[in-house]
Amino acid sequence: MSGHVLLVHGANHDGWCWAPVLERLDRAGIRATALDLPLTSFADDTDAVREAVRAIGADPVVLVAHSYGGLPVAAGGHGASRLVFVAARMPAPGESPAALTPRWGHPEFRAAWTVRDDGAVTLTPAATDVLYSGSPRNLTTLAATRWRPMWSRVPQEPITAPAWTRLPTAYVVCTGDRTVRVDAQRACAAQADESIELDCDHSPFFSAPDTLTEVLTAQARAASTVPA
Repeated sequence: MSGHVLLVHGANHDGWCWAPVLERLDRAGIRATALDLPLTSFADDTDAVREAVRAIGADPVVLVAHSYGGLPVAAGGHGASRLVFVAARMPAPGESPAALTPRWGHPEFRAAWTVRDDGAVTLTPAATDVLYSGSPRNLTTLAATRWRPMWSRVPQEPITAPAWTRLPTAYVVCTGDRTVRVDAQRACAAQADESIELDCDHSPFFSAPDTLTEVLTAQARAASTVPA
């Protein structure tokens, strides 16, 4: 039985952003799927994560969360075998994720989004340099054309028994991040079972796909190892 890597994107993105990592995982012989969150509400996103894990079936699931994706993974990822948070929200028991927001994101990223009349959050062109400061320009230009409106909100209420408190968890800190504060990432990493630091921007699926794939391959192999 082999591990299956399930990739969950962050705010305003879709599963396509994981394409460079999906290609490399395929070369490594690791099965992988990239989920498209509905981004219609936090509850819908959580349900989508829970259902995607269930649909994989008997294979051990390494559930990987990027950025906002850490919240629905924490709330709905209990059926996975292992978790990997990549510059991602990793809410602690009793903690209001929304209350943490001012200490989580860089002000320049908060200045790069707007709220439409229908309540959807959208990104402005300024977000490109913040999200992808060290990524290949051709990829980031294409990514910006695929940004999605987002109605989901960071929840005010604490997440009950977040999945990372029950499953083996690794945290990937992106040390060149201009979207999420590095000290906030390290505070999450200190609570994980394993901490890995990558010298990259907020989007290592573009800026450090080889190194990130090595991390995920190791996690998939660990998930598929059954103790004697």
